[in-house]
Amino acid sequence: MNVNFDCNLCGCKEGKTIPFRYAFKDKFLWGVKCNNCELVSIWPRPTDDEIVEMYASDYFTGNDKETHHMEVAYVDLLASGDYADGITHIQQYCKSGNILDVGCATGNFLHALKNNGYNVKGIELSSFAAEFGRKNFDIDIVNKPYDFNLLNNELPENYFDVVLMGDVLEHFTNPTEAMQLTYKILKPGGVALIQLPGTLNLLSSKLGFMVYKLIGSQKTMHIPPFHLTEFNEKTAKRMFKDCGFTKTNIKQEVKPPNTVPLRGSFIENTVKFVFQHINFYLTKWFGIAGDRIIIETYK
Repeated sequence: MNVNFDCNLCGCKEGKTIPFRYAFKDKFLWGVKCNNCELVSIWPRPTDDEIVEMYASDYFTGNDKETHHMEVAYVDLLASGDYADGITHIQQYCKSGNILDVGCATGNFLHALKNNGYNVKGIELSSFAAEFGRKNFDIDIVNKPYDFNLLNNELPENYFDVVLMGDVLEHFTNPTEAMQLTYKILKPGGVALIQLPGTLNLLSSKLGFMVYKLIGSQKTMHIPPFHLTEFNEKTAKRMFKDCGFTKTNIKQEVKPPNTVPLRGSFIENTVKFVFQHINFYLTKWFGIAGDRIIIETYK
């Protein structure tokens, strides 16, 4: 079905719905694929107030399958994390310097970076998480949306050596503005390290959508619409190029089958689990159809 919408990447005003939607606040929010650049966006977007409400304290403290954090509270997952590998990874780009973590949650990784000599700062929309990080780790966490209102106020231009965006860009209503801002605040030669989910790239997702189209149905999610944009390698590369970045390196990874959340019917779960095994080796051997997009993009 053709719909009118505003593509955040290319500005196109027309797209086609895919057989995927959220049931949210007594309305449906559909996945819409841009007719021009093929970026998939959730449309209509939730309001700013609805988005703030989505990241209240229960987003971090809830521990059931109604949230995407499964059966362990997010705050506990963050507290139990071993950040040694993350520190080693950052050291490949700079041994010291200024690090910004966008969507830093409770600041656990920033705390580890700070203890290793980095000058750190965080951006976090959740007032609960931002206050938790300030109180427990004495970290500068800005509790505001990541947009141009921060430029030359909380975030100076040409200042950061590394900007981290781990599973956050897909949450923004305006990811293009987020990347334009990232470009401006990075030092020349600085790098943005980004991780994105690529769930719609999986074989099981593509097969499921084909079936839904054939039977005239759709997948309806009854959790909040946390992911507002679905990227693939092509749309991610275009966004970074359009925002001024000079070089982008992308690789794809995939979750091991035994870690994949299964929230559907028995048939859906079975197909998803079986195809995840196939997908695992396809991605491992050929670097395609992954559900994780790992990116480094340079100013």
